[in-house]
Amino acid sequence: MCESPIASANTTVATIMHDLERLDGDLQVIGSDTPALQRQVALEEEQLQQLRAALSRSQDEINEISAGLRAQQQEPDQMQRAAHVRGRISLYLDTTAQHVSAPQVEDRRDDLQRQIAELEELLSDDTQGDRLTSYLSLISQNIRTKAASLELDHSDAPIRLDVNRLTVVADTADGPVRLADMGSAENHLGYHVATLLSLHEWFSEHRGPVPRTLILDQPSQVYFPPDYTGEPTPQGTDLSHLLNIYRTINDTVQALDDALQVIVVEHADLADPLFRNHVVERWRYSNNQALVPPEWITEPIDDEDE
Repeated sequence: MCESPIASANTTVATIMHDLERLDGDLQVIGSDTPALQRQVALEEEQLQQLRAALSRSQDEINEISAGLRAQQQEPDQMQRAAHVRGRISLYLDTTAQHVSAPQVEDRRDDLQRQIAELEELLSDDTQGDRLTSYLSLISQNIRTKAASLELDHSDAPIRLDVNRLTVVADTADGPVRLADMGSAENHLGYHVATLLSLHEWFSEHRGPVPRTLILDQPSQVYFPPDYTGEPTPQGTDLSHLLNIYRTINDTVQALDDALQVIVVEHADLADPLFRNHVVERWRYSNNQALVPPEWITEPIDDEDE
């Protein structure tokens, strides 16, 4: 205004002019350096091309090595197949040489046919029947011996085991008497015990495939009443006959050298050492040692069921 000087405006203009001069100098310097930068870029691009070419050659070498490794892995399989073929050829040649050099096999057909005929005769029905009859005769003799020691009826007559009817028969002068017709329960018990022990003797002595265990339940019920409690010990003939049963059992077990086990579940409790020495357990509900534990029982038990 009115051509008056402005100090601040002059300072600003001077500063701008100075910056313009500096920028102009920088542009001149940059213009002079551009060819050098272009040469550097070209050099770097050339090195990049060289690296790419080297990388391509390395990849080709890797591919060649991989192919060689695969070929090497296939070679053992081929070698194994070749060795297998050689082995089969060698085996064939060795076998052929043995067939040529080995002596002729002895003709044993006649001997084998003779052995087969002997076995067939041994297994024939007639032979089996004769052997069974012979064995039953020997077993029947043992039954008769035990029946005599038990003082059973008809023990003085020939006794035989009839396997067809599963019974014991006494051949008396009046004809055969089967066990069912022998009358008393003592005879039934005695002949059953004698037969079972005789059969077990035979199986044990001939190593038959039969378990060496015999279980008997209350032989004393033949001699004592059902309500017998075991005390006091009865006396008389019945006790003597019952002890004969246990004596026969004990003699059979000892004769077999303990190869047979006889388990007897008995209600009577005899004082004779022949019985008492072999007692293992005394099961009584009254002394809390019953065969069935008391805690298993949910209903009250009558005295007669004890």
